Amino acid sequence: MASLIFQTGPRTGEKVLLEKKKVTFGRSSECDCILHHPTVSREHFYVERNNGKLFLVDQGSGNGTFANSERASWVELKDGDKIQAGPFELIVEMNESPAGAYRPSSANAPNVEAHLRASVDSVTAALYAPQFLEGIELFNTGRYFDAHEVWEEIWLLASGETKLFYQMLIQAAVALHHYERANARGAQGLYGNVISKLERLPAVFMSIDLVDFSRQFRAALVDLIENGNEAAPTDHNHRPHLKLLGRDTEDWSL
Repeated sequence: MASLIFQTGPRTGEKVLLEKKKVTFGRSSECDCILHHPTVSREHFYVERNNGKLFLVDQGSGNGTFANSERASWVELKDGDKIQAGPFELIVEMNESPAGAYRPSSANAPNVEAHLRASVDSVTAALYAPQFLEGIELFNTGRYFDAHEVWEEIWLLASGETKLFYQMLIQAAVALHHYERANARGAQGLYGNVISKLERLPAVFMSIDLVDFSRQFRAALVDLIENGNEAAPTDHNHRPHLKLLGRDTEDWSL
């Protein structure tokens, strides 16, 4: 079973078993693991199990949560990674095989591409990387974490406006993932980043109507951003949808 091991302070050597799907850390007595220190927020971060993998999720902490010395909002954890919250440093120890984890791969791409070709002309679909198309399919079915993971593969290789576009899609997916899992702070933190990037991109980019997507994304989070309602949505009618424009569309563009 995976665990976190304290490396500093009076709890050095103590092990926190990650038995639950979500294990919370912070100053609050309601947290699964209480970290007594004024630099630690009441609800500082949590470790979540998703698709057989472990993820560190910051809870909008005042002083930040760090993974391997870099401030993190949401990041996958690997064996030996270091987590820092205030004066507490913990090491990730993996003693399990992530069986059943979703693995983005080129083997998935033909089926996804075939599905998209059914609704978009083949020439348009053929213009783009399989991972881009696969991510759209996952995003549109609410599998935001998986979409983020697929898009990250091609974001790392992109540049210029294309890189900015992929960053926007990844952050939108993560924001919606947080929102649907009742992590309001995480969703709020990313909302502004997504909107800022959308404002810097063209109205249509890589055959996606970004004006329409911006409208949908704002509407999906309006209850949280404008009304301060932090409750997770109970239905999926709010979910935005990415649609590839066909060549016969007036605004079709690369």
